[in-house]
Parts: sequence; C-alpha cells; structure tokens
Amino acid sequence: MDPDYSHIRTLGVIAGAGEFSRRVIEGARRAGVRVVAAGMRGAVEKDIPGLCAAYACFRVGSLEGPADFFEQEGVTHVMLTGQIKPASLYTMWPDATARRLLATLDRRNAHTIFGTICDFIHSRGFTVLPSTTFMEECLPGEGHLAGPLPTPQQMEEARFGLSQAREIARLDIGQSIIVHGQTVVCVEGFKGTNECLHAGGHRPYSVTLCKVTKPGHDMRFDVPCIGLGTIRNAIKANVRHIVFEAGRTILFQREEVLQLCEQHGITLHAMQVPLPPQEGEDPGHIPTDAEHAAAMAAELEKLGIGHCAVVCDGVVINVDDADGPLKCIRRAGAYMNRLRFARLANWLCRILLGRSSKPPVPMVMCGTAAFHPTPEIRRAARKAGIILQA
Repeated sequence: MDPDYSHIRTLGVIAGAGEFSRRVIEGARRAGVRVVAAGMRGAVEKDIPGLCAAYACFRVGSLEGPADFFEQEGVTHVMLTGQIKPASLYTMWPDATARRLLATLDRRNAHTIFGTICDFIHSRGFTVLPSTTFMEECLPGEGHLAGPLPTPQQMEEARFGLSQAREIARLDIGQSIIVHGQTVVCVEGFKGTNECLHAGGHRPYSVTLCKVTKPGHDMRFDVPCIGLGTIRNAIKANVRHIVFEAGRTILFQREEVLQLCEQHGITLHAMQVPLPPQEGEDPGHIPTDAEHAAAMAAELEKLGIGHCAVVCDGVVINVDDADGPLKCIRRAGAYMNRLRFARLANWLCRILLGRSSKPPVPMVMCGTAAFHPTPEIRRAARKAGIILQA
C-alpha cells in the first residue's frame, strides 16, 4: 500500500549535491505534491530547477534566505536532501542567524549542525520530514541482494563489522568501516565512505565494507546512502563484500547497482544491526580538541581498533586503525592540507569585512598510554601540521 501524502500541500526541498534531491522531487511529484527547492550554490544538479514549481539558490550557511523563500511559496513541509561537502564545516559563510545558532553548539559535526538547522526550520512553522520520505522503494529490507551468497565466515565478519560500525557512528567519527575477520582495517573519517574504500581496500585478502546509522539516528538528515559511485570505488579498491543496515540505508540506482555487483562478483546484502548488551552513551560536550582526541582514543582502545585520534575544531578528522598511526597522520594531513588555503582566505576575508573571526585552529592528535610516538611519527605529525599531545 502506497503511503498517503495528501496532507503535504507544498514541499520545500533544501537541495545539496548528488541525485538524492532529484529522486525526492520526482517521488513527491508522482505523489501529486507541489515542490519548490532551495539549492546550495555550486552543488545542485543542473536539472533540479526545471523539476520544481519554484527554485532559488543560496550559499551554504544561509538559513534566513531559504526560510523566507519557503514562506513566500506557501511551503508546509521541508526535507534536507543531497550532500554538503565536509569542507563546508570550515569554509561556509553563515548568515547572522546561522552564526548565532552555531555559537550555541558544544560540538560542530553533522549531527549537531543539521539537528540545529532542523530545529530552526521547525521554529519557522515548517514540518521537517525524514530524508527517506518519498524514497520507500530505495530502502531495502533484510536479505541478500546481489553477487555470490555470503559464506558463514563472511556473515560472521559482517555481524562483527556492523556492531563496530555502530559504535564508531555513536562517537560521531563516521558511518562506515572496513573489516577483515575480527579486525577493523579502516575507519571512515572526515572525508567519507569513498576515501575509506580507497584507504582500506587494495588488500591481498577479502575485506567487508559495513555501513550503518548511529544509535538514535535522526532520520531527517545524514541518512547512509549507497549508489553506483560506492560500487565503482569498491571495485577499484578490490572490496568484494558490502553489507549495510536494512531499512535505514538508501540504495540509489538499484538495478544498475545490482547488475554491477553481479558483473564484478561483489556480495551485497542488508542486515539488521546487532545491538550490544548495553548501548554506549553519547560522549556529550568535550571542551577542547585535545580532550576530544583523548576521549576518542580511549573509546577506540576499548573497541580494540586503535590508540589515537586526530581532531580539529571539534571534528574527528581521522583515527588510528590496523594500519597504524602513521597512516592516520598522513590521511589527516592530506584532508586538511587541501583546505588550508580556503580556511585562511575565509578568515582573512572576514577580518577585512570587519567581522569577528578566530584564526584557523591546527589539528590535534592524542593517544592512550599504549600510544608511543616514534621520531618518525613526530616528524610526520609536524609535516602534516598536527600538534601531537601523546
């Protein structure tokens, strides 16, 4: 039985990058819902404006503009769709309302920022819908989907990986991990799943990619997605086993994805995530980056994954895993070096415009007592621009 969307008079879509926004808009139109969209400048697919009754473009960090636009268009319900680059956390130009709201956050990550945005939208009189609305056919239930049937060993590996991935998601580190047997060989960091595949693949043995939501995940935003891009990156990385959380992961381009998995022998299936005997608590407010990195390192050690973590401005950039701290440092350095000029230019522009702004903060790396920085690790940290606090 198809869902009843007759109560939605006009849907306002906040559109980011990728095909997510287009799929939502097409689904809403099929349901007879009028759609208007506020696109993020430089991110939205070219065909989005033509699919909407009304369209306007706004910079990342603008809140009042899209809210006023939706109000003018008689929007009753709003959805957050599409990707916003992680770099936007450091380079966006928030308007006055966004600056005020961001200043209230103890931690700045996807869940705190987008949760605050949803609360603001609700305060303007709109109902924020789950990101899975109009996407029901893209949410696979539990079961094998494509490729060879998983072996008993792979199923055991998947159960272990999903439980570990749930803990990583709880800590706001990432939604994906790559495992081999009972070992986590790579943890998704600031850059996302595709980089995790690149860094965790290319092994001489079979590995499994596991993707989940966090405990109590707010389904209004940041819902895990798998599409052709994920599978193509898995092929390049020699990953032959992908498992994701059933009923809570969006599978784009389903037929093409299943066909590609069959062609390349990639096992794809959806599973329910096993809950631990006692769910861990959210870390909550952590005052400084050094304390944040130390807390993450302690949690990683409890999970048997690693002994150190890198944090910058409240965001976990990367963490230690089976490949060791040197790779953690180099990955973190590669991420942030690409943003160094943009962050500096952003800060200088604010100063020139007379706006108060703090200079870009460096990355901080902390570890547990089991972390012993060698001279090579210290040199790598200095080269990457990381303050090492062992």
